[in-house]
Amino acid sequence: MKRSIAMGLTLILSLICQSHGATFTVDIASDDADAHDSNPGDGICADDLGFCTLRAAIQEANSTAAPDVILFADGFVNARLVLAASEGELPVINTEIAFLGYSIDAYNGSATLLRNAPPQFTIDGSNLDSGNGLTFSGAGASGSTVSALAVVNFPSDGIVMALGADGIAINRSYIGINPDGSSGGNGSHGINAILTDGHHIGKSRHSNGTHFVSLGNVISLNGGSGIRFFDSNDNLINGNLIGISQTGSGDRGNGGFGIDMYGDNNQAGDFIGTNEAGNFIAANDSGGITIDGDNNRIYNNSLGKGETGSFIDSEGDGIFVIGELNFIGNNDLAGNEIYEHFGAAIGLGESGVSEANNNFIINNTIGSSGAFLPLNRSGNGEGIMVNNGNTNVIQFNTVINSGTPQTTGYGIYVRGGGHSISGNQVGFVNSLFGPVSEANLFRGVVAIGDNNTIGTSTNPNYIGGNNNLGVYVEGSDINVSYNFIGISESNQAIGNNGIGLYVLHNSGGLVVEHNLIGNNIAGITFDYPTNTPNIRFNRVGVGLNGVAMGNQNWGVMVRGGQTSDISYNTIANNGWDGIAITSAGNFESEGIAVFQNSMYDNGVLAIDLGDDGVTDNDNGDFDEGNNRLQNKPVIESIQYNQQSNPKTVTIGYRVDTNSNAATYPLFIDFYWSDIDLNSQGRYFLGTDFNYTTANALKTVTFDFDNDSQGAMVTATALDQGRNVSEMSDQFQFGVLDIIFKSGFE
Repeated sequence: MKRSIAMGLTLILSLICQSHGATFTVDIASDDADAHDSNPGDGICADDLGFCTLRAAIQEANSTAAPDVILFADGFVNARLVLAASEGELPVINTEIAFLGYSIDAYNGSATLLRNAPPQFTIDGSNLDSGNGLTFSGAGASGSTVSALAVVNFPSDGIVMALGADGIAINRSYIGINPDGSSGGNGSHGINAILTDGHHIGKSRHSNGTHFVSLGNVISLNGGSGIRFFDSNDNLINGNLIGISQTGSGDRGNGGFGIDMYGDNNQAGDFIGTNEAGNFIAANDSGGITIDGDNNRIYNNSLGKGETGSFIDSEGDGIFVIGELNFIGNNDLAGNEIYEHFGAAIGLGESGVSEANNNFIINNTIGSSGAFLPLNRSGNGEGIMVNNGNTNVIQFNTVINSGTPQTTGYGIYVRGGGHSISGNQVGFVNSLFGPVSEANLFRGVVAIGDNNTIGTSTNPNYIGGNNNLGVYVEGSDINVSYNFIGISESNQAIGNNGIGLYVLHNSGGLVVEHNLIGNNIAGITFDYPTNTPNIRFNRVGVGLNGVAMGNQNWGVMVRGGQTSDISYNTIANNGWDGIAITSAGNFESEGIAVFQNSMYDNGVLAIDLGDDGVTDNDNGDFDEGNNRLQNKPVIESIQYNQQSNPKTVTIGYRVDTNSNAATYPLFIDFYWSDIDLNSQGRYFLGTDFNYTTANALKTVTFDFDNDSQGAMVTATALDQGRNVSEMSDQFQFGVLDIIFKSGFE
């Protein structure tokens, strides 16, 4: 095995040397006044004593424009070059140089984990008062490589790429941490790229792109950020341990961010087939990854978690974004795992300062599950937070266990307009035994702003098990559709410990449709809604296939609302009213139209004006209140004709409402229920659209071909001002031709 490794290394070195100029082999780890190259430009690395020092090798390489290779003698084992204070930092590198520490025989080139491949040559700046470890500057240094070296204890940065030194590759190296894992932090950043592009920090690919052929780096314990890009674009960072020990588990945080990225078209994380090359980033003092730029891609990384699977407390946000068209996670490639951050797992924009627009947050796992091992629960202070931005896409994420005593504990929270939130699972996980609550400490999903969309027909959200509201929305032109709130995808109960859907101050354009909302403390609450005509086709208290999943209190409540429609919904099995229309402070609800819903088996009333139980009709309907306390119909007779084809029912009724209290004509909706259900109005029977005269007795006929031997009929009155009444008293009919209200034929 050792022979094959040695032969492979010889071949690699041979290919490198053929493509470069000179090759210099450092054979001594020392630095003093004699360590300078004795005759730069003669093609020979030799100091005054005849040794090839690292300082001399760089001086000799810099003397010509040709790309060079610097190797390290086979005999080095745990070698340490401590730079002399009198000589200062190493020469600035202005030509292409490949520093190949893996040429040392003691280096474990066959290792697949960084912990098993510590560098055998360390560059130590602990004696210096100022300076960086390795500095690449100018276009001539482009294409250089640093491989299998440790760079520690420098007063400033470990490695610097500046002023057009593009395309630097850094791999297999320890930056800020000694090969034995002890502290060797550089005073500022571990790696700092300034006005340069196209760097590759981490695992390198085989030339055919099918697999990785090198390890990443350990970048830890530096005083600034682990990696910093300033106005630096088109970089790749993959397969590194950043803020973590070389063992993949210990807290070795950098003083700034793990990755501080100011630039465009950068990528952190990588993927080839089943070979992942994401970064493990944790314990950094300012946060995991921060982005200020456009078109950056962040995926396959683990933040707040070590390579060995251990969770590591981490300050700040996991990933923070300013800019546009950045991808945090990806549909085709695995998203990021983010745990144990005291801030948000993913934060976009800074309130009042900077925006994050048109970004994509896709397929990330935020917070760990304790479904089988409760001690494994590990969340973040907040889940996904858009503090300032518009038109971001948040899709296919799992967000659980957010919240600490110092944070609010939102699952997904967005401010701004035009956001799309779909396909996410928030507040619970699925297990072999059904859904298990992994509660976000506060609300599941919050959207504050206009033109936001929560759920689509192809990608509903699953929101349950949260400690407070399921969904909170505030703004105009909002679409909340096709979501499962308090109900799992497998049609099992996983209620939120609050209202399922809460809408505040909607001033128009609200669409709430095709949602399943059950098992919550309450179903839906609208506070101060106006001009919201599309609350329809929802199942409130009812799961898939009609399974009862009632909310503990009301199904739907409107408080202080104006001009809203509630139609074509199924509202059943709720502990209190099906629909309650009531006041909010000094604001009474008016113009709340309720029509063609299926309402049954609710604990109190199907429709309750005032949330105070049955409101009796008053003569002439002169009383005022919510929905103007519209008088309800009085059914006086029903004729059931079983001989006709189809069978019919003819209903005689009247409504005592004067024209000052209600705008005519009235629409009268009729409902029926099986007798043994004794419900409020399970099946819609039909509408009389032309009741024109107050308190006039009128008859209306509907087809009723249901083979029923008896049923309960009830009705509502809706005026042109959109004010609906409570449901009338039920009227029972059976096989007799006519039954009058008095009970006599």
